Amino acid sequence: MMHESGEQQQGGHGSCYDSCYDCRKKCCWFLKKLVVFCFSQIGIVCLVVAYAFLGAAIFETLEEPKEELNRVVVGDLRNKSVKKLWKLNKELFLYEQKNWELAVQEVLLNFQKEIYVAVTEKGWDGRVEDYTGVSDWSFTGALLYSVTVITTIGYGNITPKTTMGRLVTILYAFIGIPLTMICLANVGHVLSISFKLLYRRLICSKKKKESSTASSDSSSKYLVTNQQVIKTETEDSEMVVITEDEGVKETHVPVYVCLLLVIAYILLGTALFSLWESWDPLTAGYFCFITLSTIGFGDVVPGHSLESWASPAKRITCALYLLFGLTLISMCFSLLVDEVQDKTRRFGRWIGLLKREGN
Repeated sequence: MMHESGEQQQGGHGSCYDSCYDCRKKCCWFLKKLVVFCFSQIGIVCLVVAYAFLGAAIFETLEEPKEELNRVVVGDLRNKSVKKLWKLNKELFLYEQKNWELAVQEVLLNFQKEIYVAVTEKGWDGRVEDYTGVSDWSFTGALLYSVTVITTIGYGNITPKTTMGRLVTILYAFIGIPLTMICLANVGHVLSISFKLLYRRLICSKKKKESSTASSDSSSKYLVTNQQVIKTETEDSEMVVITEDEGVKETHVPVYVCLLLVIAYILLGTALFSLWESWDPLTAGYFCFITLSTIGFGDVVPGHSLESWASPAKRITCALYLLFGLTLISMCFSLLVDEVQDKTRRFGRWIGLLKREGN
């Protein structure tokens, strides 16, 4: 009996060990798949989006109570100034007007200095203490702030005023900026390849249409098949063959096409912010250019007035406009690099620094 119980105990320990081993094996497999997904194209985009939402939640928690406290403090300053004015009015009622004006100016100047400190140092947003609308450090406002931090735009219209908020911003930017740059570079590269493929198909379809109208031309001849487009020059006996399996690398998008894409996106933002902010087209276009170039002066910012940016949907749309715009800029840079490299190689072969492809 004792021998059988010992075997049962050993068997129980063995099954427990096997189950723990299987559990660790599954955890390692899951972590491996998770890491692979995070470093994939879709995974890194999801990681940046999740990081932006995490920053929004953190900054909302840290900064919104301070914002509400500033409104209460400014309200107390206003009430104290009113009481001082009433006191002066009773004490100097029978005195000269000049003395009364000097005393009132002193009170108002002190109140003006305190308001300046409240705005510049404490981050008062100009709203009263019983304000019930959407604050600057709401979730959507904090999301827009997080996006401007990790994209290095940094408008400066809202900044953290708490010590913890500033420390978290340093750590958040230290991790988020490289992550966002990697994401923009990867997504821009993928989009550039897709755009090259689209541009290639448009060129091929254009050549097919030209071949149908120029079949009787004696100077050039086009042969179009399902897999390739062949152009034969009869004057200098040169033949250029464009096949579908040559790869997208051989396709070069002209510089003016990239510029047209960026200009069209800026014009879209110009129309959007002109409608929302009642800006003139020049101001809205200036804001879009400063934003997409990541200069971010902060002199023109949506929501600079008290109620113009109260809708959370507008803040989310602005954040999406920034992200998509920077992705488009990254794609255009990738296309421009390929075009410049091709032009440089041609120039090098022309001046003799590089050998020609046929040699």
